[in-house]
Amino acid sequence: MTAAIAGYRTAILALLADAGKVIFTDLDIDQALRWALTEYSIHRPLIRTYQYSVLGPTAIHTMPLTFITRQVTKVELWNALPDSVIELGYYAYRPDEQWVINTRDHIQSGEVLTIYYTDVHQVDGLDLAAGTTVPASDESWLQVGAAGRAALMRAMNRIENIAMNPTVTETYRKMAAEYSAHFAYFVAGSSPGNVGLPDFPGDHPSNLVF
Repeated sequence: MTAAIAGYRTAILALLADAGKVIFTDLDIDQALRWALTEYSIHRPLIRTYQYSVLGPTAIHTMPLTFITRQVTKVELWNALPDSVIELGYYAYRPDEQWVINTRDHIQSGEVLTIYYTDVHQVDGLDLAAGTTVPASDESWLQVGAAGRAALMRAMNRIENIAMNPTVTETYRKMAAEYSAHFAYFVAGSSPGNVGLPDFPGDHPSNLVF
C-alpha cells in the first residue's frame, strides 16, 4: 500500500533522528521531498496518456493548454473502421505555451490520437495531490533521498551561524552525503522502466460519435 504525505513525513523525520520535529518542520520535509520527487521522476518518469480527437484532415495537432508535460514519448492512431491501433512517427514541440504534434501524415477528422507523455510523480496530500504514484517498493528510497536533501538544507542554513556547534553542521553534512549517495545510486541504477497511471481526462474513443 502506498503512503500519503503523513507517512512520508514520519519516515523522513525518523531518518533524520527528529521524530519530535524539534529541528525540522513539515515545510522543510515537504520541500526536500519535492526535490526527491523531481529527481526520481527524471529517471523513472510517470507515463500518462491523453486521448485527442482530430478535427482534421491535418498533420498539425495543437494540444489544449491543459496538456502539460516535459516530453511526448509516443503517438498512436486509433482508427474506428477498422478497429486498429497504429504507432505513428511524429515531431512534438512547444512554440509558445501549447504543445504541437506534427504527425507528418494527415489524420482524418474523427480519428483519435493517443498521446503518451511524461509527468512528475506525486505523493498524496503534497501540494494538494490526490493519490500517490510512486510504487510502494520505491518509497523507502525516495524517503532516503528526501532525508539527504533536508540534512543538506540544514547544514547550509547553519553554516554561517557562529552559535551552532561546528560538529553539528559537519554531522548534517555527512548525513546528507551518505543519504544522497544512496539515493543517487538507486535512481541511476534503476532500470528506466516507466510507471503507468490512468488516462489524463480527455475525449476517449468510446465516447465519440461517428
